[in-house]
Amino acid sequence: MASNGLRTRYPYGADALSPRPLYDLPSPTSVYPSGVSNASPSFYPIAFQNTPRFGGSAFIPSMDVFLDGREASTSDKHLESPRTSRARRVELLNNDPVAMHLLIETAIGDSQNFDVLSVEEVEALKQDQRTLDSRLGPLRKRLESETKIRDAARSLNRLSALTDKGHRRGMSSRGSSGTKDTLARSEEELASSNQKVDELTRNLVEMEARMRLIDQQLLMHTAAVLQMTHQGPTRKKRSSQPAQPGVQRPDSPVSLDTYETGQNRSKRDDEFDERSYYRSPENLDSLMDALQNGTHLHTPSGEQHSGSLDATARRVEELSSRMRNLLLQTNPERNREYLAPPQLISATQDSSTVDQQLDYMDRCLHDMSAELEESQDSSDQSLRMVEGRLDGVNNQLYTMLQRSGEKALPPPPVTGDGVQEQVNYVEDALYNIERLHSSMSEHIEELQSQRQSMSSQIEELRSSASKNQDNQYETTLLGLWSIIQAGEEDARQRKRQRREMLADDSDAEELSPDEDYDTDEPFSLSAFSSKVQMLYSRASSLKEKQAILVRQIKQQRELNSRSDAQKEEQFEQLREQALSAKSAKVSMEKELDRAIEQLRQFDQDKIESDSRALREAEERIHSLESQLREVQDDARVEAATIQAELSEASDKIEKMTEALQMSAVEKEAAEQRNLEATNLLDAKEAELRALESEVVRLTTEVTLAKAELDGAYGTRAERAAESGAPIKRQLEELAESNAELLTEIESLRQAREAAVRSEADARDMEKNLKQELLGMTSEYEALTRDLIQNEKDRDVLEAAIDRLRDEKEGLELELSDERVKWLGIRSPGVPNGAAVSTDPTSIRMLREDFRKMMRERTAEGLRALRNEQEERRKLEALVRSLRREAAPPKSSLSKQMTA
Repeated sequence: MASNGLRTRYPYGADALSPRPLYDLPSPTSVYPSGVSNASPSFYPIAFQNTPRFGGSAFIPSMDVFLDGREASTSDKHLESPRTSRARRVELLNNDPVAMHLLIETAIGDSQNFDVLSVEEVEALKQDQRTLDSRLGPLRKRLESETKIRDAARSLNRLSALTDKGHRRGMSSRGSSGTKDTLARSEEELASSNQKVDELTRNLVEMEARMRLIDQQLLMHTAAVLQMTHQGPTRKKRSSQPAQPGVQRPDSPVSLDTYETGQNRSKRDDEFDERSYYRSPENLDSLMDALQNGTHLHTPSGEQHSGSLDATARRVEELSSRMRNLLLQTNPERNREYLAPPQLISATQDSSTVDQQLDYMDRCLHDMSAELEESQDSSDQSLRMVEGRLDGVNNQLYTMLQRSGEKALPPPPVTGDGVQEQVNYVEDALYNIERLHSSMSEHIEELQSQRQSMSSQIEELRSSASKNQDNQYETTLLGLWSIIQAGEEDARQRKRQRREMLADDSDAEELSPDEDYDTDEPFSLSAFSSKVQMLYSRASSLKEKQAILVRQIKQQRELNSRSDAQKEEQFEQLREQALSAKSAKVSMEKELDRAIEQLRQFDQDKIESDSRALREAEERIHSLESQLREVQDDARVEAATIQAELSEASDKIEKMTEALQMSAVEKEAAEQRNLEATNLLDAKEAELRALESEVVRLTTEVTLAKAELDGAYGTRAERAAESGAPIKRQLEELAESNAELLTEIESLRQAREAAVRSEADARDMEKNLKQELLGMTSEYEALTRDLIQNEKDRDVLEAAIDRLRDEKEGLELELSDERVKWLGIRSPGVPNGAAVSTDPTSIRMLREDFRKMMRERTAEGLRALRNEQEERRKLEALVRSLRREAAPPKSSLSKQMTA
């Protein structure tokens, strides 16, 4: 499912201007919902169960407490409907600029502190949103099906209970054991269904809470982006139409600045209607005639109207195709797949076709204006880029001219109005560079002429030297050869001595390249030539080094002389500045003394106020510590009392549980006796019915026998003497047995009534025990809530103490910094000589040492405070664990009662 960060899946209230905060969670000690307008669906039990404070002591109600409230919320479909189902009344807002202005200003003010997320964070949130949205639908359907199953199981359990009661009331029930099995099975199914519904509801609540959090983050991000890119109101143009009489009123300052939307945004007066380009002027004369003659009020005939409409439609279609071609020529890549104009379907067209064509033309004009704006923006951007590059080139040219010593104006700044100034500056700079180039070329030509004259002089000197006597060559060369050999021998001796001095590093790399020669080499012209060339190369290199050194020395001397002159000028300037500074020093010292006095007074006042605030903070800390100790003592006493009450309650619960178990055993025994009596009664009743049938049969036989006897043997009186005695005796026996059976049935009925009475007594006792158990459970919950409230109050007091302690340390640190600032400042009463004699280095060292000492002291205090807080947390966690261990566990009966 696609999402864009403007989700309205969970609409807020109608008057909400910003997202509703997600803190509508119910209290952990309350069993009533505390949402905004409904039973809170955002109850998040894990938020309380995972904390160390509510880990084992807080009473968390079962899911049945807020499931009833969730049934209505899950069944309501209006929560899933988008916000568009509500009428926005856009026309009313557009007609009421004051309300629109207030709404927008309020929205901007509410979204000022919202954070703008990065693209990666927005994509991650949208991915989580899509995942949760895909999981919410199946989970809701599953919850609905499980709820229906739970309701069906509850109905079956109720029917089974009613059937069981009916069987118990009946006198001829024989399937009580099967009914008990069915009832137990239905109760198990109901318990499992309740557990599944609880688990699914908890998962749904967690997923919906996460969904709402993601929606809130995306909405806050969107609001922040819109708030940053908001351009403000537009100036409202006055309407040129005259107002109605009696309704005209002046516009207020707020109504002049209005927010025009796309639905009611009218075209400005100075905007040009580009559609007039495509309106032909052929019909202007006929239009003027019609207006003058009044024929425009007459309706044309149907044929003329249809003909003109067809012509207009064809012309509009032609203009639409031309505009589409123009758009394709403007930007063929983007408008390659641009929609074609609507075609003429039939020969005769109606006004709807013309309207479609006109809409298409309007769209083409809008797209064309957008293309023109984009092209204008791109051209402006390219001009700005060209102007920026020209500015960089001008800066480089200006730097080159400055290095060459040419005086030039700085380049013009970048204004964004055009590149003409930059181009003019480039032309002027190029002209100056060409002039410098011409002067440098003339100078180079002069140097080349001087070089040619020097080369001619060198040639003349060489020709004069070649005219010497040839007979002097040999003697001169031999003398030079011996001098060279002697010099090389001396150099070799010096190198050997240096090698002996550097005995630690006697590698061959210490020798220069000219030491590898033969000392006994005979004289020859080639050897002499090589020697002379080597010496010439060494001499030329040494001359170059000498010239470089001479040039450097000369430059250094010039720099020294120039620096001496500059130093003299600077010395004169400094002397004048010193005289002026001395005169200014006296006035500054007076002002400094006055400022120091004011600062000292201000510092003294500040120190007094800080010390006063510090004393007040210490007094508050002492009072809060005493209150905290009192609260801790009260909490300990209450905890001990609660612990004793809990132990007593657990003992009472155990006794009641035992009594209830005994009553249950007695109830089962009474039911067993009742069952046996019922079975015996049924057997006796069956036997009585058999005896009654036997009596009827015997009576019938007696009657038949009597009739036969009357017919065969005479009258009754005659037979009485013979057969009356045995029959009478048999009848008497049957009557006696019948009386015995009746007495036995009566005794069984009395036993059954006694069993029913005992069962009723057991039920009354069970009901009383349940009521007492519920009362004790409510008392236990109240005690738990009081304990939680005491812990909250204790945390609040501890936080207040920590805050005051931090304020005290901050005040002490500020006081020490102020003292450090005034360590090296001279007081007005001390003379100037004493102030000058003070060593500033020692004062600075004292300041640094004092600051270092104060930092170390503060750090030690913070470390000790953190250690103390950590130790306190450990002890509190240990106390909580001991309380959880000492708390009596819930019995199975209490669990059944709470369930």
